[in-house]
Formats: sequence, C-alpha cells, structure tokens
Amino acid sequence: MDSFTQIVLGVSVAHVALNKSVSTKKIFLLGAIVATLPDLDIYIAKIFNDPLTEIEIHRGFSHSILFFLMLSVLLTFLIKRWFQETSVKQLYSTVFLILLTHSLLDVFTTWGTQLFWPVSNKIALKSVFVVDLFYTLPLLIAVSFGLKKKKTAITYAGLGLSTLYLIWGLSVQQMVKSRVEGQFYKQFPSKTVQTTIKPTFSNSFLWNVIIQDTNGFYISDYAIFDSKEMKFQYFPQNKKLINHLNDKNINRLKELSENQYIITENKNGLVFNDLRFGLLKNTNSETQFAFSYQLIPTKNGYAVKELPKDKRDGMQLLKNIWNRIFNR
Repeated sequence: MDSFTQIVLGVSVAHVALNKSVSTKKIFLLGAIVATLPDLDIYIAKIFNDPLTEIEIHRGFSHSILFFLMLSVLLTFLIKRWFQETSVKQLYSTVFLILLTHSLLDVFTTWGTQLFWPVSNKIALKSVFVVDLFYTLPLLIAVSFGLKKKKTAITYAGLGLSTLYLIWGLSVQQMVKSRVEGQFYKQFPSKTVQTTIKPTFSNSFLWNVIIQDTNGFYISDYAIFDSKEMKFQYFPQNKKLINHLNDKNINRLKELSENQYIITENKNGLVFNDLRFGLLKNTNSETQFAFSYQLIPTKNGYAVKELPKDKRDGMQLLKNIWNRIFNR
C-alpha cells in the first residue's frame, strides 16, 4: 500500500499494542517510523540505476517475516531507553506487529510481497488497489480519535472496519470473477483461459479483467452495478517477436510480469507492455499501458528503459473510472 496508509496502520497497531502509560507522541513516532522502514528498499534499489532491479528488490527480503524477526530485535535494543514505561517483550512484539501488518496489507495488492523469503514466490491476492481511500480514511479517523481520547477501543474499531473492507474486497473479487467468466464463456464457449481480476484505482466497485488464452489476452472491465453484456478487447501477445531472443533482461521482464505481457512496436523498436496494472489510455488512435518498457538493443543484449507517463493521462483515467462505475 501507499506510504501514508502504512503509517496510519502502523500508528494504529502501536496504539493498541502498547500500554496506556506510553505517551501519544511516542505511540505516533514509533508507529509512523517503523511502518515506513520496509519501503526504504525503494531507495536502496535506486543505487543500481536499473528499473528491473528496482522492481525485483521492492517487497523482497525487506518485507519478509525472517527480516522482521531480526530487525525487531535490533530496533528494540536501540529504542528501549526511550520506552521505559513498557517491557522489552511488549516493545519487541509491538515493533514486530507493526512490521508484519505492513507486509500483510501489501499481500492484498497487485504488486506481490515476498513474505516467506528466502522462498522466491511473491504473494499477491490482487483484491485491493495500492491506494484505496475506502481502506485508509476510516482507519485514519478512528486512530485520530482513539489517540485524542486515549481509548484503544476506538482504534480497535477502525482496525476492524479496515479488515472488513479487505474481506469485502476478496468477496467481491470472487463474485466478479464468476460473473465475468460466465459472460466470457457465453461469447467464446470453446476457449480455455486463465482469468485475473484486479481492482481499479482506489475502489472495489470497478475491476480490471485480464483473460489469457494461448496467443493473447482479452481485456475488459466490470463494475458491480453493471447490467449490460461485457465487451472484450483482444490483444495478441506477439511472443514471436521475442521468442528467438534468449536475453537476460527480457526473461526478467517476463518473470516480473507473471507472463502477462504483450509485445508491440514503435518507431524506436520493440516495447514490452506489462498488463498487470491496466491501461492508462485506450482510444482508436492510441493504446498505452501503465507500465511499458522500451527494449534497446546493445552489444551485450537488450537494455530496458521505462516509457514515461503523462500526468494528464492519469487525471483522465480517474475521470474515466468514475464515469465507468456509474455507467455515465
């Protein structure tokens, strides 16, 4: 999730885990700082000056239970002098819970989290967008009042509501998947496919749909208020354009995208489009995915450069999502 949401969650966990004698200021600082630590891997990754390495490192070791167990020992040792009101055991468990809930929340998003490092697989339930105000705002309001009134019951209520929202997202995701597959097989009864359903920006009402067959992808969206028949847009994967290239960076992109990619061409050559995060623009004259990479031939294989995004496209996307949810 986004950094602000992680801070709100971290402060909430610190409030309910520490005893009442700990000051509000200390609760806030502990929750906010510790909850931010796992995402510092973004800045560490920038040292490599390679977009693929940045993706590989983010939510890897720094988001694992093993790392949290070790980091919690170190942090407890370093900060105990400022937390004389609490025991070592309580401080350690609080720090660990703040770190653990950070990764558990990330698991619900599309990006994936290597929670059980050194196991290489990243877990991604893909049931909540990385920024979702419906999750964040109730928790923010609850912990703000909870800290002000010095009542953990209010903060517990906020944590309960935010957890229910995550459960709601999982439930809606399964409902949408069932409805989407029902409509798809009516239109394409002979297809054998794999379906991925993911939420759009900051809501659980409109969902991106990616249906993969042998040669490409059917892409659509589905709002829970929809009553009309779905329309599916087909994108050939064009694997033939890169199948003959046994290139390290291209293979890394395939793995990072979970093989949900299509290859297109522009004036500069081949473009690798990661489908997992949807479309920014989709008109008769132009199709632009949220994450696309120019494949640049060099003497040592292919270099990769992420194609820039226009902020205006992002604003238009938000307008499109709003209108699409309410069928305007």
